Amino acid sequence: MAGQELDLEAIVREVLRRLQQMGGEPAVGDPARAGSGTANANPVAPSAREPGRLQLEQRTISWGLIRDRLQGAKEVLVPAGAVVTPSVRDELRKRRIALRFREESAGDSPLPAGVVLGVAGRTNASGAALAAVTAETAAAERIDRDCVLEVVRHVSQAVAGQGRIGVVLTDRPAVALCLANRQSSVRAAWGVSIASVREAAKLIGANLLVVNPAQHGLYELRGMIREFVGGRHECPKAYRPALGGEV
Repeated sequence: MAGQELDLEAIVREVLRRLQQMGGEPAVGDPARAGSGTANANPVAPSAREPGRLQLEQRTISWGLIRDRLQGAKEVLVPAGAVVTPSVRDELRKRRIALRFREESAGDSPLPAGVVLGVAGRTNASGAALAAVTAETAAAERIDRDCVLEVVRHVSQAVAGQGRIGVVLTDRPAVALCLANRQSSVRAAWGVSIASVREAAKLIGANLLVVNPAQHGLYELRGMIREFVGGRHECPKAYRPALGGEV
C-alpha cells in the first residue's frame, strides 16, 4: 500500500512537471508548503489602491492570474479567505513581494476557510486527475477512503460544520450527491461540465462538488475545479429556507 502511494505521488509530480513544459502553472512541490514561509501574510484593512500594490478580488489566486501584473509591485493584496496557490507564494517570496490578506468588512460575505478533498473507493483518480485537482485546490486537506459513504460523511461535515468547501472524486457520483445533500447546509452539485459548475455556483451557491474523474479530460477537470473554487458559495436569499444558507 505504501509503495502504491509513493508511485501515485511520483505520478502527480511528473504530470505537474509536464504541465509546466506545456505552458501551465510552474510545478509545485508538496502542497502543504502553501501555508508556510510566506512573508507578511498578515491581514490588513481595506484601503484605496496605492502605488506598488496589486489588489485582487478573485478568490483563487493562481500564477496565471498574476504572471504579467507584478512589474513594480511591492505587495499583493487579496481577499480574506482567498486560496493562494503554492506557485504564487513561491514566486512572490523569490521576488520579495509581500502577500497580504484584506480584512473582511461588516458587509463582506463570509468566505470558505479552505478546501477539503475526498477521494472515494476505487475511483479512477489517475495521476493526471489528482494533479489537476491539486493544482487548483492548492493545500487542500485530503481524505482517502475505500467507502464512498465515509468520504462523503467526512467532507460534508467539514462543509457544514466548518464553513469550508468540498470536492469529492468518485466513480459513484449519484450516490455521493444524494448522500451529501442529506446533510443540512450542504448544497452539493454534480460536475458534468464547466458550464454546469458555473451554473450551480450561480444558482445555489454550491459548496460541495462531486466529480467522476474518469469521465473528464485533464483540461475540463481543471476547469471545473477552478470554476468551483473561485465561484460563489453563499446560498441565494430566495432559496435559503429550502436549501440552507448558513454557509
